[in-house]
Amino acid sequence: MKKLVLATAITAALSFNPVFADDDSDMMIYHVTITNATVNHKIAPPIIIAHEKGFQLFKLGDDTSPASMELATLAETGNPGPLANMLSMDSNVSAVVTGDALIHGGVPYTVEIHAPKNTLFSVAAMLASTNDAFTAAMNIKAPKSNKHTHAMGMTFDAGSEMNNEDCAYVPGPPCTGMSGNANAPGEGFISIHSGISGKAGIPAAMYDWRGPTSMISIHNDGKVQN
Repeated sequence: MKKLVLATAITAALSFNPVFADDDSDMMIYHVTITNATVNHKIAPPIIIAHEKGFQLFKLGDDTSPASMELATLAETGNPGPLANMLSMDSNVSAVVTGDALIHGGVPYTVEIHAPKNTLFSVAAMLASTNDAFTAAMNIKAPKSNKHTHAMGMTFDAGSEMNNEDCAYVPGPPCTGMSGNANAPGEGFISIHSGISGKAGIPAAMYDWRGPTSMISIHNDGKVQN
């Protein structure tokens, strides 16, 4: 699978909100805000998924359940579109929204999504200056009307590409907009990311991280008005 350059991925990350709930009176308006907890990383356009308990975005540390091609595309290119298309067919998913812009440090990014009350949310987005790292939080319980809930996004390695930190494989800064098209097989399963070591084109002093790389805040604005 050849990677798209990040600029192409951003163009493809269009927002949409398919909802599959039967009872519109049960639908709530949620605003999901993603804050980039790093200084120098850019977080690619996110995917926000409203779902039931039976849904699991990925399995951690399971070599029998590698990242899907669609999740690997998000983690390698920053493009959430293929994953959103796939999840729109999942019976455990009630709504999907994708972002349309990079998330810079210090500038919270908010999207609106309509979903049933008592739903769960999962959020994921690529760290652009990596081979296949993505920040994610799963199974966040929706807040009650006019309330907030918060979660921290840990950083995962999709395991779909080698972490060589070479600009030929990395689409984000300090690499150029035309880089990131090369591909090399990775570990083969999803794990906690070990960070940036500085062994190639990505300086560790600027791009390594410790702890969570994003914060997710969800506000329930009340019922959808028909």
